[in-house]
Amino acid sequence: MRATRLEAIIVDQSVFDSIKRPQAEAIRSFAKLVSEATEDSQDKRPRRRLVVKMDPKRRVPMFEIEDADTNTVPTESNDLDTALTEARERGVSRAVEILSGREMLSAAEFAKFIGVSREAVRGKQQRGEILGLLGAKRGLRFPKWQVTPNGKLLPDLPRLFKLLGGDSWTVYRFLIQHHPELEGDTALSALLRGKVEKVLAAAENTAGAFS
Repeated sequence: MRATRLEAIIVDQSVFDSIKRPQAEAIRSFAKLVSEATEDSQDKRPRRRLVVKMDPKRRVPMFEIEDADTNTVPTESNDLDTALTEARERGVSRAVEILSGREMLSAAEFAKFIGVSREAVRGKQQRGEILGLLGAKRGLRFPKWQVTPNGKLLPDLPRLFKLLGGDSWTVYRFLIQHHPELEGDTALSALLRGKVEKVLAAAENTAGAFS
């Protein structure tokens, strides 16, 4: 395997919008190390750049190596700090918008909707049997669409939580996104149509892309 000297790492904004904070911070730290190594190096041989973009079909990061233009200034770590901050701010704003939707119910409303107590809702949420989304201002909200037409909860939701790392917002995004493994369908729609194993396989692929 031939080693490639990197001048910089360029990360598309859509990547930061689509990955968890620890993963974004890891990319940031790696980019900083590359930047510092470049500044300290006396080697003037041509270098290349690592470009990280989102695959528009699979919705996973893809990596490309390209020649670096020696007349351009490498991307600074401050640029990545700014990108991370902007991504987080957009995420907060989007979360408020989602939680304000008509299909989002409070714990009391959801308990009444499925015919159990609020304590039962809390227990089911903690066990991953129902999806509860936490916002900075509105508290926990429960999507009404996670109850099937026959009044049951989405099948195998605990297994989905386990595969996707236990984060509610990650599970939410997975459920509403379209997946090529599901013939372009959303995971939510596929679950409602009984395609549980295919949905779990798609979740495993999604988790593997970021492991």
